[in-house]
Amino acid sequence: MKKTSKYISAGHPPDSIVFIGDKKMDKPEMVLYKLGNGFQSENIESVSMLKKEIDTGNIHWLHCNGVSDVDMLKELGNLYKIHPLILADIANTEHSPKIEFLGEQIFLEIRAISYNEQSSEIDSEQVSFILGGNYLLSFLEKDNNCFKSIIERYSSNVSKSTPSPGFIIYSLFDSIVDSYYQILEKIGEDIEEVEDVILAKPTPAELERIHIIKRNLIFMRKAIWPLREIIRRLEVEGADLLDTASGLYIRDLYEHIIQIIDTVETQRELIAEILDVYLSSVSYKLNEIMRVLTVISTIFMPLTFISSIYGMNFKFMPELDWRLSYPIVMITMFVLGLGMLYLFRKKGWFYELRIKN
Repeated sequence: MKKTSKYISAGHPPDSIVFIGDKKMDKPEMVLYKLGNGFQSENIESVSMLKKEIDTGNIHWLHCNGVSDVDMLKELGNLYKIHPLILADIANTEHSPKIEFLGEQIFLEIRAISYNEQSSEIDSEQVSFILGGNYLLSFLEKDNNCFKSIIERYSSNVSKSTPSPGFIIYSLFDSIVDSYYQILEKIGEDIEEVEDVILAKPTPAELERIHIIKRNLIFMRKAIWPLREIIRRLEVEGADLLDTASGLYIRDLYEHIIQIIDTVETQRELIAEILDVYLSSVSYKLNEIMRVLTVISTIFMPLTFISSIYGMNFKFMPELDWRLSYPIVMITMFVLGLGMLYLFRKKGWFYELRIKN
């Protein structure tokens, strides 16, 4: 997919609505969920179809897949009286999580995260919410069934009790937070596998896995840390647009965020320790190799010295004419080598010549 540079908006007014990021859908899709009487859904082909809902004041939830259509965002902004700066944030899919209070509206932006089983890396997309008095607007970069379970739950509700927009935004938020738990569990399994392999046989492939896990945890930390402040402000400052029941659930969501942050920090410490173990193991293996090479070199140094003496081209070397000079020199070199091996072993300098591969 073609990616739009975030610097394309340089020189434009701050409230210019410019799409920034990967274009994941060619044409946006909108679905309207009517909350006034049960939970009824309707596909929306154009923004003008929503005017009736606005004029009659019906309670509804509008969900949009795809945010690359700037004209659609502008039309929604005119219909729901959304500030251009908020629309610009929605169009910028690389924005950091945030919350804004704008009179009768609350704007939320967070990251939905998924785990790629093939690459063991994290994929993410931006999720934006606008909560008004009787409506909720949600925006995803693509249709990835992120909220499928929530929609199915309300659609199959036999009691037909109507959830409020505030409670729906809690449900969607909670669904995203639950996915964080699942991803951290996957990362925890990766950490355990890497630790077992490194203790048995450290390889460069495991070092690459360590760096992938570290990147995943850094990304998780950047996505989750702002949520603590976002949830706290939503509970305190957004009480006017949240009913009492929603406020209680939001408080519980805050505790979940704290638990996730603690888990991320614990895993970051674990992977840092595993990296230290890997480096220590590699260093120890290198020391073992150097020990063997040093022992071999030390043994052959005096033998090389003896052989070099008798390799000199002097005319008068009496022992060269002896009949037993060759066996005497060879036996001397052999005994000297064995003697040095015995000395190294007695002093504890030489343990094993076998290197574990």
